[in-house]
Amino acid sequence: MVNSRKIKSLFDDSQLDVNLSLSSELPDWFQDFKQDSLDRFMQHNIPSVTDSEWEYTKIDSLLELLFNRETLENSNSKELSDNDIESDKDAICIHFHNGQYSTSSDLPDHIKIFSKSDDKEIFRKLFKSDTDQQTSFLSDMNSIIFSDTLFIRTLQNQKVDTEIHIINHSHHDAIIAPRLHIHVAENSALKVFEHVKSSTKSLISHLMTIFCETGSNLEFYKLIEQQKDTHILSKHTAQIAENSKVNFFSWDYGGKTSATNTLAELDGKESEFNYSALFTPSDDDHSGNKLRVEHKANKTKSRIKVRGVLNDHSKGVFFGKIKVKENVLGTSALMENKNLLISDDATISTTPILEIYNDDTECSHSATSGSIDEEKLFYIQSRGISELDAKQYLIGSFIKELINEITNIKIKTLLQNNFKYIENQS
Repeated sequence: MVNSRKIKSLFDDSQLDVNLSLSSELPDWFQDFKQDSLDRFMQHNIPSVTDSEWEYTKIDSLLELLFNRETLENSNSKELSDNDIESDKDAICIHFHNGQYSTSSDLPDHIKIFSKSDDKEIFRKLFKSDTDQQTSFLSDMNSIIFSDTLFIRTLQNQKVDTEIHIINHSHHDAIIAPRLHIHVAENSALKVFEHVKSSTKSLISHLMTIFCETGSNLEFYKLIEQQKDTHILSKHTAQIAENSKVNFFSWDYGGKTSATNTLAELDGKESEFNYSALFTPSDDDHSGNKLRVEHKANKTKSRIKVRGVLNDHSKGVFFGKIKVKENVLGTSALMENKNLLISDDATISTTPILEIYNDDTECSHSATSGSIDEEKLFYIQSRGISELDAKQYLIGSFIKELINEITNIKIKTLLQNNFKYIENQS
């Protein structure tokens, strides 16, 4: 971070006391964790838009909202209606609303909610300081405004066929910080879909950690609807052991600030990380994607495909880095970023980086940005199709090429149906 000013130079930590007013039912170790997080947070430098992680963000607005005590005390307390509570007989549905996770039915043993559990001690090891200087600001911010934690941990050799569907419901004038911890045990498998619905004038700090033991498999899908005058900051970390695989897909419609920071560490031999992402901001919205993949073991694979479609005055950012250490052999890494600007006023910044320290590797990267192909547009129109429909067809082809790679039919169908939204916006 270039800006050397400290958070404490702008705000006094007493402005966040409301977040530390915890229930006496919570253990002392948790209250100490919150206080330590606040102390660290006040020592952080103020993020600078010259940093790739914060490029084009509205950091001043974000900080003002974070330290606006009046807003903190006016979070939406409206209960979910029956129409809001989605049910799916083929999935385990978990709802996040009013800063807490809940469910309308009993949860299986491998899923636990912090706010609902009588045994808080089982969560203790999940709350630890982030030593990564590149992301600790996001972690500490999440900690001081912490809302609730959802903990999913499979047993060894447990293949969970039932999809876990997490619905983050809409919020208004709220500051919330959900956490999601996923631990996929040895030789087990899991499928998770997280749907973040549109919120208004809010700040959402989302933290997710993934740990995959030997021979495990995780499919994770995330859909973030357009956030209205809302900042949403997401931090994802994944540690992947030997012969394990993580397939990750996200679609982000943007917000006042919508920034996702992902770190994947391939720790075990023949581990694999596949990351596909779409970002489709419009209006004056922002969508930023910062991704780091570290190959730490032999014969590891990573495949990164990120595509952006930007409309109106929106701004998008992609920063990707793949690192292979000198003693790591037989790696394979692909990083691709393609962007389509459908407005002359839209802006994109893209930075793909390969940091390779040995020759026994197969790595490549590419980044392209451009507008709709006029020749293709003319050809389609010559077949009697209107200009608007022709543009929608080309945008659809650009997006669906990534969606069509999804092997989960249920999720693929859901995203294809959701695609109508971007068609109407274009």
